[in-house]
Formats: sequence, C-alpha cells, structure tokens
Amino acid sequence: MINHIVNRFIDRQRWLEPVADFLQKVVAGAYKLLGKPGHDLKTLAHGTWLGHPLHPVLTDIPIGAWTLAVLFDIIYLFRGTHGWVSAADVTIFVGLLGALGAAITGYTDWSDTFDRERRVGIAHGLLNTAAIVVYLVSLIIRVTHGSRGLAIVLALIGYGIVITAAFLGGDLVFSIGTGVNHHAWQEVPTKFTRVMLEGQLTEGMLVKAMAGDTPILLYKRGDTVCAISETCSHAGGPLSEGELDGNLVQCPWHASRFDVCTGLVKGGPATISQVRYETRIQNGQIEVRRSEDTLQPN
Repeated sequence: MINHIVNRFIDRQRWLEPVADFLQKVVAGAYKLLGKPGHDLKTLAHGTWLGHPLHPVLTDIPIGAWTLAVLFDIIYLFRGTHGWVSAADVTIFVGLLGALGAAITGYTDWSDTFDRERRVGIAHGLLNTAAIVVYLVSLIIRVTHGSRGLAIVLALIGYGIVITAAFLGGDLVFSIGTGVNHHAWQEVPTKFTRVMLEGQLTEGMLVKAMAGDTPILLYKRGDTVCAISETCSHAGGPLSEGELDGNLVQCPWHASRFDVCTGLVKGGPATISQVRYETRIQNGQIEVRRSEDTLQPN
C-alpha cells in the first residue's frame, strides 16, 4: 500500500523528467569528455571489477555511520557527556565520505536507466543529495561550535531523508529490477541440447539460437563455435543485435562488453559475466550445454 502511494506521488512529479534529462547528459558528458580514461573510470564506478554493483556496497557506510550518529546525539542529550559529541561528529564525517562515493556510483548506474526506472532513480538520488547537504551543514555547525541543538535537529532531518531514499532504493531493486542479473531465472541446459542447424550459422556473425525458451548467442570462428547467453546480464539487451569488436560483443542497449567465447564481462555497466556454453556438432546440428568453466554465478 505504501509502495503504491509513493509511486503514484512520484509519477505525478513531472518536473523530475527535465531534471533527469539534464543530469543524465551531465553524467554521460563528464565521462565522455575524459575519453578512454573516462570509460575506464565509469566501468570502475559500476563495479565491473567487483563482479557486483559497487553502489550498494558503499551505501552501507553512510547509513551505518549516520545511524550511530543519531544514537550518539540522543545519548548526549540525556547525559551531556562531551565524548558523545565527538563520537557523533566523527561518524557524521565518515558518513559524508561514504555518501560521496555512493553518490558518484549511484548517479553513474542511474545514467543508463530510462522510463519509470529513471524517474524513481532520480527521486532516490535527489533525496540522497539533499541528505548530504543537510549533514554537511550539520557538520559545519558542529566543528565551528555553533548551536549543538540545531546541528542535532538537522542530523535527524537528514536521517529521515536518507531512510526515505533507502525505501526508494529498495523499490528500484526489488520492484523494478534495477541492477539484478537479467538471466538469473532463465533455464540453462545442463545436457547437450539442439539449438540450430550447422548450415544456418555464418562465419564471423552473431546469431541468436534458442535452447527451449532460453536465448543463446552463437559465434563461429574457423572450426570453433562459441556460445554464451544472448540476454545481457545488465538490463536484458539482445547481444545478437550488438556490435562485434575482435572477440568482444557490445550490447546495443548500454554498451556493456563481453568476451564472445568465455562470457567474461569486459566493460560496464554490466558487472556479471554471461553464461558460457560448451558446443558440439552432431548430425549437422549444433548442440550446447552449460560449461563447467562458466563465470556466471547462476
């Protein structure tokens, strides 16, 4: 019920669309301006090297630190001990450092979204940005020996904003499916399964085949037939419609890059490798089964 109310409210905020348009251009333009180093930096921010999105790892830092800060501030109000003041100030500072990293990685991930995913994502991002500003002001007041009461009130307001933003972050993952492995639930053949006639496979071309309801990407190079998942792990894009650069296939949706024979993810925004399949040819039929050497966790 709460989820429905929140989403209806966000859908009515038409001003989010032009803001999202502007910020996506800023984020994409910043990385593009840096050229290849920018592309590498973007891949780093996505968490491709980690095999898992980096953003949710970093979000635990500000949430944990600022939760402690709330507790320390409350204890200080009841006990008046100066040690709790210092503890609260330090945890707010640590939270700000973590929040900066979370903001950079979060906006980087969000820059590749669209439609409702983009709309909820920008609301999530703007709330977290507002929380950073509120906590920064609270910290400045603290270190300049301003009103401790005002600093505590601002921290409590910031914490409320962070919890609201966290709710939207959960909605992005669990309701919309942002950042999840988009072929985790596909049935993967573990026994050799016919997918295509050998004569239908053209040398050097990306070809989509089907193993039951599971799409497979085939690529023939000399006497070798490579096979990986055809569904991009990042957002479900069709790799068979992508571009081939040497032994790398680039997704047509968000430009994630994978080794066409091993399935290894070579460039973000994807963080999870494709399923790798063994292939064989029997009686003119190409058959595939999940390889024991696959790098896909599922």
